[in-house]
Amino acid sequence: MNDTEAGKGPGRPRERRRRDPELTYAALLDALLQLISETGREPTRKAIAERAGVSERTVFVHFADREALYVAAARRQAERWRAHAEPVPPGWETPRKVEALVSQRGRMYEVMTPIRRIGLALEPDSPGLRGVMADGDAWFRADLAAVFAPELARVPGAGEPGGLLDALEACSSWAAWDHLRSRRGLDGTAAGAAIGRTVRALLKGAPHTP
Repeated sequence: MNDTEAGKGPGRPRERRRRDPELTYAALLDALLQLISETGREPTRKAIAERAGVSERTVFVHFADREALYVAAARRQAERWRAHAEPVPPGWETPRKVEALVSQRGRMYEVMTPIRRIGLALEPDSPGLRGVMADGDAWFRADLAAVFAPELARVPGAGEPGGLLDALEACSSWAAWDHLRSRRGLDGTAAGAAIGRTVRALLKGAPHTP
């Protein structure tokens, strides 16, 4: 059998093995997230395709437009940072809960930071992205409310606008973390210490009693 008959000669193009669509879809999202994490900038479709090992046209096959691509990537990113969430039992002593929560948030925020910065820039023109980010914000608030439920229950109006829950959310938010890390230049340990100090101060008036 000659090369042409075997499909290797000039008469027939070399056949390319088809890639599983689900694997390609995941590879494109991972490529986008990796490139943003590495550069801090929004990558081109060409760069995404090259990192994923596919043709640029493949990006359009899996995602109708930029909105669809980034919404899907945001959902995948949410899965990643939520993987760092470990339950903090409400029944623990308050100092132990604060330490565990701040440590957990630090790990999550470090994963989130490069992607969230891009997300905030794109959010005004992306309804889908706004929805995904709003879901994330709601998750963090609900987590705070659950962890510190005993302390919040003893403070009148804790869940009302401007109450204790809002204060806890503000001081332990990604925005506060990013300010300390990028604007103040603190390392993760120092940033966590500052946030932990603030959370403890807010909860001082509501000590935990078993």
